[in-house]
Amino acid sequence: MKKNYVILPVYNDWDSLKKVLEILNQSFKTLKSNNFIIIVNDFSSKKFVLNKKYSNFKKISVLNLNKNVGSQKAIFFGLKYLQKIIKKKDKETIISILDSDGEDNPNMVKKLIKLVNLKKDYFIFASRKKRTESNFLKALNQFRLIITFILTGKYINFGNFSSFPSFLLNKILSNNNLYLAYSSGVLKNYNKFFFVKIKKNKRFYGNSKVNLKFLILHTVKIISVFYKTVFLRTFFLLVLTLLFLEDIKLKIIIISFFLIINLILAGINIFLKPKKINLSIIKSVT
Repeated sequence: MKKNYVILPVYNDWDSLKKVLEILNQSFKTLKSNNFIIIVNDFSSKKFVLNKKYSNFKKISVLNLNKNVGSQKAIFFGLKYLQKIIKKKDKETIISILDSDGEDNPNMVKKLIKLVNLKKDYFIFASRKKRTESNFLKALNQFRLIITFILTGKYINFGNFSSFPSFLLNKILSNNNLYLAYSSGVLKNYNKFFFVKIKKNKRFYGNSKVNLKFLILHTVKIISVFYKTVFLRTFFLLVLTLLFLEDIKLKIIIISFFLIINLILAGINIFLKPKKINLSIIKSVT
C-alpha cells in the first residue's frame, strides 16, 4: 500500500499542532494509503501529551531534539531521519512538509499529495496566493523577494509547505544546503517544480513569529545557499558600476558593500553549514 509521511516541526505550539492533526486526520479519510506523522519537537519547554487516537494515521512519531535549532534545521533533521527509515523499495511513498501553527492549510496537504501522484518526478510547492501579515511585513516580504531575485536570479515566493516523492530524498539531501534554508536548498539541488497557489492562513493560536529580525536572518540564509551565484552577479554589477563611476568615495562604498555581502554569505556556508551530520541531536523518538 502507498505511504504518506508528513513532517511537522513544532516549538511549544502544541495547541495548534493538535488542531492540525485533527484536520489532517479528517482530510486523510479518503486517501487509500498508510499515513505516518513525524513531529519534530524542537526542544520545546512545554510538555506535550498526545492523548487522542487518530483513525487515519498508521503511526505518529515524535523526534525529540536535544537543543533548539529553529524550524529550518528541524525539518532538515526530520528528513535525515526519514532517509534512514524509508526503504528503497517504497517507491510510491510521498513526503509532505508543513508548519504546525496552522498558517499552512492542513486541508490542502491532500491536494499536494494527489499532484505528486500525477506529476511523478516533480516537487510540489505551495506558493503564497495571499498573506495575512500586517501591511508593513507584507511590504518587507515583497522587498525580500526582489532582493533575493536580484542577487540569485530566483523568485522564491514559497516556504516549507510542499510534497514530493521519496525517491527525490537522496537528491535534495546530497549536500547540506537544506540545513540553511529548506526552500532554497531544494531549489539549488533539484530543477523540476510545480507550484500551487494557496492562501496563507492565520495561526490557530498565538501571534505570528514573523518580524523584521526573522525576515532579515531568514533572507540571508536563503540567499547564502546561492553564494557562488551571488558572487558572480554582484561582481558583474561591480565592474559595470566602477567603469561608469567617477566619484572615488562612492566607488569605495560599493567595493566595501561587495566584499562584506560576499564574505558574509561565504562565511555562512563555510562555518554554519556542517560537512557531516550527526543525528545524535535526536535525543529520543517516542
